[in-house]
Amino acid sequence: MVYDININNYKEKIMATTAYFGGKSSKVFRDFINAKIPKDGSVKKYLEPFSGSMGTYMDDKELNFDSVIYNDKNRHQVNLVKCCSEPEEFLRYLYKFRETVLKTELTDPLDKWDFYKALYRKYVKNDFLDNMDFELGDYKKASMYAFLITSSFSAVYPRGAGFSGYNKVKDRLKLEVLINKLEKNKYTDKLKSIDSFNNIDFQELISEHDSDETYIYLDPPYYRYDETKGEDDAKRLFWYGSDDEDVFGPSSHRRLLDLLKGLKSRWSLSYYYFPLLEEILPKDKYLWFEKEVNRSSAHGGKNHVSGKKHETGTEILILNYDPETGERLFK
Repeated sequence: MVYDININNYKEKIMATTAYFGGKSSKVFRDFINAKIPKDGSVKKYLEPFSGSMGTYMDDKELNFDSVIYNDKNRHQVNLVKCCSEPEEFLRYLYKFRETVLKTELTDPLDKWDFYKALYRKYVKNDFLDNMDFELGDYKKASMYAFLITSSFSAVYPRGAGFSGYNKVKDRLKLEVLINKLEKNKYTDKLKSIDSFNNIDFQELISEHDSDETYIYLDPPYYRYDETKGEDDAKRLFWYGSDDEDVFGPSSHRRLLDLLKGLKSRWSLSYYYFPLLEEILPKDKYLWFEKEVNRSSAHGGKNHVSGKKHETGTEILILNYDPETGERLFK
């Protein structure tokens, strides 16, 4: 059996915070997670080392903390979310971007599709995405990245994803969804509550903020586990999106799991099953929950091309505390 991974964050698999704040792609599973986060005031600091679009926090009005920490490996993603936290200023840049870079005299929807698609490919293929040497809060870069991420198929990281950023029937760019949400201040309060935007390694972030009053939700890049491969077959275990260990390879997964064992913080961890997970975080010591979710619920559970429903998968949520009492399982 193959457990096919289709969830967010990280360099090669980032959901579009921009158009769809709510990174955990299944709302059912997101609500399932949020119901287990302590809301008794014992949590003072909340952080997501793999924040992406920080959906677990953004979509729950009951989650309020003294300190909220955002972090992602993709600097463009961090920059975008930081700029969204200042909607009035960001909207000025987005309006200008729309009236200059995106402006066209074309009227036929098919011609406009070709125009926007060519523009999308141009910026995906040049060095824009690779250039991470800039200060956070760069509204110009955030405007371009917003166009790219809202235009990428299934709202994943633009490189390697097809163009899907223009609705020919409504004659509207998907970027307009983001602009509309910023205009309505839909997530402004939540965004402004984030007091730290970071672009660092997860271990550095967690080590800095680990405490009895910290809660950590982790939604890392997932393994894909193929039981049809032999034990010695390198393809038996691999990770989503890249063979580059600097992105998030097998040693990074082990490093993360080993780190979690010794934390003071309460945490919850989302994954699909693979043997190393149970080896390091065994079921007799940690609480394991399972939930059936659509593997590609970015499409609402359907493939927009074929119209067929996507397969479901069993997503796992692991806790180091009792959600009924809020107490850690061991100290």
